[in-house]
Amino acid sequence: MSILQVHDVSVDLPTEDGVVHAVQHVSFDVDKGEVFGIVGESGSGKSVLTQAITGLMPGAEVHGSAVFDGVDLLKATSRQLRSMRGNKIGMIFQDPLSSLHPYFTIGSQIVEVIKTHEPQTSRDDAKARAIEMLEMVGIKNADKRFNNYPHQFSGGMRQRVMIAMALVLRPEIIIADEPTTALDVTIQKQVLDVLRDMSVRLGTTVVMISHDLTLLGSFADRAMVMYAGHQLETGPVSALFSRPAHPYTLGLLHSSPDAEGDRKRLTPIEGRMPSLLDIPVGCVFAPRCPNATDRCGLIAPPRRTLSDGVTVSCWRRADPTPAEAKPEIDEFVLQRARDRAEEQADGTAEDKEWPLDRNAPIALVEDLHLTYNAGTRKAVEVLKGVDLTVNRGDSIGLVGESGCGKTTLARVIAGLLPATSGKVTLLGQDNSTVSRTEWREQRRHVQLVFQDPYGSLNPRRRIGSIIGEPIRIQHHWSGDRLKKRVQELMELVGLNPEHYNRYPGEFSGGQRQRIGIARALALDPELIIFDEPVSALDVSIQAQILNLIQDLQDAFDYTYLFISHDLAVVRHVCSRVVVIENGRIVERGDTERIYDNPQAPFTKRLLAASIRAVPPQSEATAHRTLVKEVAA
Repeated sequence: MSILQVHDVSVDLPTEDGVVHAVQHVSFDVDKGEVFGIVGESGSGKSVLTQAITGLMPGAEVHGSAVFDGVDLLKATSRQLRSMRGNKIGMIFQDPLSSLHPYFTIGSQIVEVIKTHEPQTSRDDAKARAIEMLEMVGIKNADKRFNNYPHQFSGGMRQRVMIAMALVLRPEIIIADEPTTALDVTIQKQVLDVLRDMSVRLGTTVVMISHDLTLLGSFADRAMVMYAGHQLETGPVSALFSRPAHPYTLGLLHSSPDAEGDRKRLTPIEGRMPSLLDIPVGCVFAPRCPNATDRCGLIAPPRRTLSDGVTVSCWRRADPTPAEAKPEIDEFVLQRARDRAEEQADGTAEDKEWPLDRNAPIALVEDLHLTYNAGTRKAVEVLKGVDLTVNRGDSIGLVGESGCGKTTLARVIAGLLPATSGKVTLLGQDNSTVSRTEWREQRRHVQLVFQDPYGSLNPRRRIGSIIGEPIRIQHHWSGDRLKKRVQELMELVGLNPEHYNRYPGEFSGGQRQRIGIARALALDPELIIFDEPVSALDVSIQAQILNLIQDLQDAFDYTYLFISHDLAVVRHVCSRVVVIENGRIVERGDTERIYDNPQAPFTKRLLAASIRAVPPQSEATAHRTLVKEVAA
């Protein structure tokens, strides 16, 4: 029995540049008690769709119908929608820190939800219900933590509070908008388990929005794949995984590190999503589709219904074929690598006097401790006796949960933080004894690529200036010489050199991360530290960056420290893995050995959370046939 019937919904958003056609003619049903997933890249219309049908998109022009509990939400009054939101429809947003008010305790915020919809309930009864729900979602000592503030909880605990707030009125349906994107994989698994448990125990229907199809594979019952505001494929997740009917669905699967456990190259979806200011003619995915024909770009595809419950909008009747995994670097890059090798071999490289000993490890960490003293409060020991050797050409993954000390360790190695005790030898020099002149020289050889490609670039500077700044400061280059080098770096990372004078805002997220990588490569460093470089990116863009990082190391023999909480991502980049828990290294070794035979209990938990079960193919999907075809 369907609890939500969405039919032919379109959402148009008026902007200064014109009308953005964010959602176009989307139809789907959600059955009572099921977990329904909506998946697609950023900008595909997932969040706009769900917010529009729940009345959270003021100013949007919404057409179609969305019937919930006998009421068309698109025709409901503001008063009706307010009474339904929270009471019958719960919402869980992506960022729990910004969704919870920092000035109020978490208990008072949950009680407020109850009192708003049930004013007759006494405050004591509301408090008891709030505590009961906090315990149900896994908050230990809920009666004591009732009066804590949001900043006193970890990211995973804050998301559990948001789930408790959404469930406290026992709504019939919960819409979870990317509720696990910002969380560690272990916390992510816990949150998904809580949602699934609530669905089973309370009969709550869950609509889960995500950009990661593999995440939904182990969580949802059915899923809808969206792209550029259009619905491309809908059906059971077992069918979408084992036999995707649309090339875009197949592309999402092949872009994910979880899809290929044998370290084969990932296959990203080439190109970028079209502008939604103009409704495209033909199939919206045709410009990026490896299976496209001339007809695809001219005529909108029909919607076909298959015997295993899958509906797909595509002209292709046979199963789609995957795109070829292409290298991210070209002959220009390979020639640069050959030139660099020759310069180092004959001693004509610009920096031949540094480091002092090319046979020594890039970094040697011995019994490293770092403690933060928080005034009159108890000191916090972040690193607890860390030993690590980074050899030339290594690619080492630093893996662990948020707050375990991964980034702190990398910053100490780079000389950005002083150690409390222990020794860090970088490029043959003890970090604690280097002079100012030696330190300036040393900084040329250690570069960082940060997690957020949006926040790590100055929006007011052109990318040519951003990439060229390290060269200008260290080598004092300028004019045509500097411009030529910057354009070479842009070509090195797959950017168009003609875009030298553009601003960061004119590039996609993946292109901005490439700009960050080009800036890190500008001084030809000995060690590159990647701090969660792909966690903020869509899976397709993530695949491109991971392949690029691998290709550059294969060509230039760079040395990497790759920080991540996700072993599935690290596996595609690193030859060795160092697992950190609470400031200590609990396991280290070759990547494949750790994957195949982990020893530490924490490593086992981390792997269990990273590797998601793939739904098996059903008999119906194996022998699917065409049931119905409707013209667009």
